[in-house]
Amino acid sequence: MGPSGMAAQAAIHAKNNNFGALRLLFAALVIFSHSPAIVFNDRSTEPMFGPVTLGEVAVDGFFIVSGYLITKSFVGSVSALDYFRKRVLRIYPGFVVNAALCVFVLAPLVGAPLTVFNPLKLIDIFAHFAFLLMPVIPGAFGDMVRPALNGAAWTIPYEFRCYILVAALGLIASYARLRPYVLGGAFACLFLTALDVLPWSQGGVFIAIGSPPETVRLTGIFMFGMAFYLYRDRIPYRSDLAAAAAALLIASAFLPVTTNFGLAICGAYLIFWFALHRPVLRISAFANETDISYGVYLYAWPIQMTLVHVFHLVSPWAVSFATLALSSAFAYASWIAVEKPALKFAHRGAGRAAPAADPVEDRKMLPLG
Repeated sequence: MGPSGMAAQAAIHAKNNNFGALRLLFAALVIFSHSPAIVFNDRSTEPMFGPVTLGEVAVDGFFIVSGYLITKSFVGSVSALDYFRKRVLRIYPGFVVNAALCVFVLAPLVGAPLTVFNPLKLIDIFAHFAFLLMPVIPGAFGDMVRPALNGAAWTIPYEFRCYILVAALGLIASYARLRPYVLGGAFACLFLTALDVLPWSQGGVFIAIGSPPETVRLTGIFMFGMAFYLYRDRIPYRSDLAAAAAALLIASAFLPVTTNFGLAICGAYLIFWFALHRPVLRISAFANETDISYGVYLYAWPIQMTLVHVFHLVSPWAVSFATLALSSAFAYASWIAVEKPALKFAHRGAGRAAPAADPVEDRKMLPLG
């Protein structure tokens, strides 16, 4: 590994990086993207980056960062059980508390009749919690164009399936051997997305794998994040290359077939250049220790919907800034009361892993298990 790669690896371990600032930025972009659609009851008013919304750009950023860091997490875990314990306790507690508040507190306040909560519906609700699906409660936000208690939470099960993919691949063979296949799989997913031939799904198929077009697209984006981790010893990070990547990223927005590739490749380059090779911002130092980005993402949509439905705010900017402030407060409470304790429990008794062999340099490394 070259000096640049060694510095990047040290930055990840020491949290001397800008991932925290990036995650907060992505969460804020989702808020500012959704506000016009919620205020005007018209999804076509969302700000666009070429053929995709600004919110989708932010989600892609989340998946790129996750692909990189979750692959690193698996490689550094002492076992698959250790890896899944950390992943489950990172994603489930915050989600379940948020979902329970939305269903049992918010829904009755925004139009859902109490008669909805019959025994069969309760079984359905808890089944949705188990599969990381936000239930739709009849009557809640009934006058809105998209009457979802948390419309942004649709990405959570897709992310968790990517966590399963990381473990499945890592148990098949070492990532040193798999990295060309990861890169090839990433390109294949986005080529298949560009063909636009996959059908949408519902029912049991949707619960198991999600909707195929979104599953393939987001998996491809995630796998590019994985590839940037696996090829980190071969990728030079320089300001001139970052400028070129930014120019290509903007150019990719003018042709729909190239936008996903631009976001996945040029966008990923810019993310890791800024995260690992630029001076650490103060907000990053805070956010790396107090990670409220997940909570901001989870609480933003129900807050936005409530501000419009109950308080009748009609300015997208007012809704966005109010939501950013309120969701940050809820996210901080979630971090202190739910997420941070869950993470401490995840690491308790897990033992300390031996220094992980570098999956790029040690080509004889056995598969982790």
